[in-house]
Amino acid sequence: MSPMLITALAFVTVTGLMAVVLFVGTSKSPVEERLKKMLPEGGAQAQAAAAAKADERGFLKAALAALGNYGVGGGDSALARKLSTAGVRGPSSSLHFLGIRTLLSFGPALAVLVPRVTAGKPLGPSVGFAAAAWFVGHMIVNLRLRSMGARRITEISAVLPDTLDLMVVCLEAGLGLNAAIARVGKERSTMKDPLGQEFATVSLELRSGRTREQALRGLGERNGVGDLKTLTGMIIQCDRLGASMGTTLRSHSDLLRTKRRQRAEEAARKLPIKLLIPLALFILPPLFTVTVGPAVLQIMELFKGMGG
Repeated sequence: MSPMLITALAFVTVTGLMAVVLFVGTSKSPVEERLKKMLPEGGAQAQAAAAAKADERGFLKAALAALGNYGVGGGDSALARKLSTAGVRGPSSSLHFLGIRTLLSFGPALAVLVPRVTAGKPLGPSVGFAAAAWFVGHMIVNLRLRSMGARRITEISAVLPDTLDLMVVCLEAGLGLNAAIARVGKERSTMKDPLGQEFATVSLELRSGRTREQALRGLGERNGVGDLKTLTGMIIQCDRLGASMGTTLRSHSDLLRTKRRQRAEEAARKLPIKLLIPLALFILPPLFTVTVGPAVLQIMELFKGMGG
């Protein structure tokens, strides 16, 4: 296959993909068209002015969702769990992620492949470089998602004992379990706390008619935190048996605080082992060079004098 034909095919593919994304992002649904006809002219103008800012942000999301339809892994349940653990949720969150991953993987690959093929360079190495660019972009997006999930799990695990103490105070003050969850969610969500936002979500689910057991199980499943899953299971069991919720939560809070301290001690003990690699690569060689270098130079000069 000639380089000119490959370049033409790449140009047609990219142009067609951008046209599809533009059409999907700017097209209006039949519901919007019917509402536009039913509303008066003044109301339509006010609605358009109020939704102008939302449309600007929605265009990018619609474009990413349209691009994500052509991505690989859209029906993977593991991807949905990773997004939920990282706090990326919504009806089109998987499509948005796939759109970003496709754009950041195939974009650099085409940027590497097309100029090399146009310049007449060999096809094999060009495809290899493009595949390497695709792999790097693909892995960077996946690693970013994994780091977001790990950071959110760490944040939730760190604040879980303090949140349980606040729940115990609410329960001992006379509030019920649902009211305590709502109060904790209201107080902690204002602090941009992920666990407080999760409790606020549980409170919203309870007010919408979902049972307490279903809401708590959903809280434990969608975050990927082992301590939180254990906590929700314990609350459900205490609720079934009619045990004292305040005493149980206080004991579990003490246990979680002990585990948090043990994790900190474990991280402190791992630190010397982690410092060995940078110490061996970046500190010891310059140290040896500074301390032993002058002696080596003097010995070399001495041997040169003896040889002369």
